[in-house]
Amino acid sequence: MAKRNISRCSIPAKGKAILVKVRNSHTEQSRKFNLNAYDKDSDLKESLGIFLDGKPIKSDTLQPGTERIYKVDVANVKRKVSFEIIQESGGSGVSVSTKNKGPASVEISIK
Repeated sequence: MAKRNISRCSIPAKGKAILVKVRNSHTEQSRKFNLNAYDKDSDLKESLGIFLDGKPIKSDTLQPGTERIYKVDVANVKRKVSFEIIQESGGSGVSVSTKNKGPASVEISIK
């Protein structure tokens, strides 16, 4: 049975969208994962729209040492968004940096 690894972080919802940079910090293996985002204060935990290059996305694969920037629609969120990366196998979790000086709100590294 595959090991499921779910990593979450909370991101302040500012404006109509937030940008999340996800980077595969592993130098030899690609990482396949599912993405999910929802309003942290919502009881229903309905998924928010996550986009890559303007197209909706639910899962992705990052090659070793690559990164992508995902856009999360937060127009109806008042305070915070919970952003999840779900890995079905491989990886030991994620690290989150909010001191990113680029356009992204948060940078996430997959180990």
